[in-house]
Amino acid sequence: MRAVILVFLLLSSPLLRADLVRIATASNFKSTLIEINALFEARYGHKTLLSSASTGTLYNQIKYGAPFDVFFAADSASPLKLEQSGFGVAGQRFCYARGSLVLLGSKNSAADLANPRLSLAIANPNTAPYGRAALEVLHRPEFSGAASRKLVRANNAIQAYQHWHSSTVRLALVPLSLSAGQGTDIPPDWYTPIEQHVIALRRGQDNPAARAYLRWIRSEKVRALIDNAGYGACL
Repeated sequence: MRAVILVFLLLSSPLLRADLVRIATASNFKSTLIEINALFEARYGHKTLLSSASTGTLYNQIKYGAPFDVFFAADSASPLKLEQSGFGVAGQRFCYARGSLVLLGSKNSAADLANPRLSLAIANPNTAPYGRAALEVLHRPEFSGAASRKLVRANNAIQAYQHWHSSTVRLALVPLSLSAGQGTDIPPDWYTPIEQHVIALRRGQDNPAARAYLRWIRSEKVRALIDNAGYGACL
């Protein structure tokens, strides 16, 4: 009898139980999170299930009941709205990264953005924060002469990169994290700062693995991985 009780206690221990963390992430952060999740699983024994799309798409999915525990947005507004509307856990929202833009296919961003003959891809500004930032850049007065250019609005930042990589367009405004050292940096004062927030969602508030996961995200090890991926530290 004692052996049965001992086995039950061991199996029910949060240190041994492999719980599942369901994670939604903005597409620009997907590759970084894959690496982070692998290390988390190896260290804690929990499992992760990752879904990615544009921030706006994921926000709507969460509002309509998608079963996520944690949401990594590419902005600060979406997690804040989820918290205010009761879909996010109060006090469980924080900045995990600051993003920046690069212009792929360019050695002179000012000259190329002013050239209407050069086609360009951006993420959809209606759903993707990096798309909104890209549109801010394109709306600068010095680029008004290029308003007639072919502009492709991809579903998300990764698709904008893929349009450029497949030579569908000549240029693409994408997150630095997707650039692999290519292109030219866009001056940060050309667009509103991209502060990316993560939030614990109400559906996962009783999930011990989700709580452990968010503590892991705040660790120095993860901070170094995020920095190496091309993101800045939160102010």
